[in-house]
Amino acid sequence: MAEPIIKTVGLRKSFGDLEVLKGIDLEVMPSECMVIIGPSGSGKSTLLRCLNRMIEPTGGSIYFEGHDIMDPDIDINQVRSHMNMVFQSFNLFMHLTARNNISLALTKVKKMSRHEADELTMATLDKVGMRDKADAYPGELSGGQQQRVAIARAMAMEPKVILFDEPTSALDPELIGEVLDVMKKLAMSGMTMVVVTHEMGFAREMADKVIFMDQGVIAEQGTPEEIFVNPQNPRTKVFLRRILKEVNALDPGIPPDFMPTGNGVQDNP
Repeated sequence: MAEPIIKTVGLRKSFGDLEVLKGIDLEVMPSECMVIIGPSGSGKSTLLRCLNRMIEPTGGSIYFEGHDIMDPDIDINQVRSHMNMVFQSFNLFMHLTARNNISLALTKVKKMSRHEADELTMATLDKVGMRDKADAYPGELSGGQQQRVAIARAMAMEPKVILFDEPTSALDPELIGEVLDVMKKLAMSGMTMVVVTHEMGFAREMADKVIFMDQGVIAEQGTPEEIFVNPQNPRTKVFLRRILKEVNALDPGIPPDFMPTGNGVQDNP
């Protein structure tokens, strides 16, 4: 049986007196698309950023490919090169073209020649449908295009895992689809992905495992069908009921099967 590529044991994080993560036990398997959902303030993004120690945990253990990355002797930059992150705010260098935003890390971190880096950069831009924008600056691109460049930058590093921190939350609604399409192709290619998102349609369609977080704990986890069709935890039911109401309020024409509503999710509040 395959071993988890990422595993956390009793992971905790506090900011002063505020305990944001309260002992998280989590396993991410190779080639798995794990989607983390939950209300704002539940600890989702903090958990994601603790996985590669962008935020230092207060306690607990994190294992990447069996190695304890909390070990003071670990080369955390080496770990991060295998566990890339895509942010909601794109984090592109505004003074560099799309091409140079990607090739910079390839030459500096992976020590590729300029020619090798450029070849890989263009191939990766092609995969996200951005080859024709290689020489455009971020300010000349839409939000969706910028995020596709950011995803291409993560892909070009050939990581073992990509972490997505609400990658569509800063986008206008009409641009969300183009980013989700790239993420779907990436998931189908076998990339291991951990995705924090409010996009329930993506979670239902693409996730192998859905984690529902609330108040700093994992309240429930399972397959999309288990979480969306047959949730067991009352907090999960309340969250999904609220999301369904919000979706219907935004677009009453959305078909009723957009989000499964079994086992109490449709109950009147």
